[in-house]
Amino acid sequence: MTRHAAPARDPAARAGLAVLAYAALVVLTWGSNYPLMKLAFQDIGPLTFSAARLLGGAVTVALWIVAQRRHGLLPQGGEGWRLGGIGLLQLAAVLGFSGIALQVLPAGRTATAVYSMPLWAALFGMALRRERLAPRRLLGVAVSLAGLSLFMDPSVIAWHDPGSQQGMVMVLCAAALWGLGAVLYGMHAWRTPLLAQTLWQLLAAGLLMSCLAFWLEAGRPVRWSPTLVAVLAWNFVGPTALAVWAWSQVLRRVPAAVAGQLLMSTPLVGILCSVLIFGEDLPGAFLLSAFFVTLGGLLVLLPERRGR
Repeated sequence: MTRHAAPARDPAARAGLAVLAYAALVVLTWGSNYPLMKLAFQDIGPLTFSAARLLGGAVTVALWIVAQRRHGLLPQGGEGWRLGGIGLLQLAAVLGFSGIALQVLPAGRTATAVYSMPLWAALFGMALRRERLAPRRLLGVAVSLAGLSLFMDPSVIAWHDPGSQQGMVMVLCAAALWGLGAVLYGMHAWRTPLLAQTLWQLLAAGLLMSCLAFWLEAGRPVRWSPTLVAVLAWNFVGPTALAVWAWSQVLRRVPAAVAGQLLMSTPLVGILCSVLIFGEDLPGAFLLSAFFVTLGGLLVLLPERRGR
């Protein structure tokens, strides 16, 4: 009897599964980290926390590179300044603005506003790269954003409060700068290995955040509690080192607008964790929003029809 070899799995399917796996790692670590950061901010200033998180993540990645012994720590081809600039846009801006906003906004609301970034990535992609998304994918972005907008109702956010207004402006600026950084990253053919890219993005963002923390939070003491130590230790590895590396993997494989769409479920993770940790009220529109976000994601991720 002749044995037939099992057909090889479609390379496109393998690539799609890899993108989803990397995106899932980013979604789970980033989404769950917003309430954890708010918890840590009881003992430390947001800028000081972000600086420690970024520099600790850089040390973690550097040790990872040294342990692998596959390549060096330095960027190649003069790419250091490019990586540093993208690190400032995607890491320093997001962590700085969202960290300050968490002082006046609930964690779930902050995560929701930050993840309007697929819209900004799509706009910058069309403006800078002349990207043209298929109508179905544009519809998917619109449907997901409609789901997220359900969380912006006045019954949840006190729009008459100046603090809430400033917080929302900060997180929307963070989302816009993140979208710009994602597009700029995708426009360059990188020679530097991914781990070294991650290292230099973290270093650039961490140094800037350290300067801002020294300037703006010098008079705020740090209270070293077991909670703060645990949250910081987790941030060094999960939401910072691993997640930034995984996000670079995603951006190498799909356009920035599609990559941003993959993260649209992150606010839902943040809201669920906020409910568990802080007892935040779960919005009545949560299930409807989850449906819209999921539907929008499916519209973006379903493969295009191909001929035989």
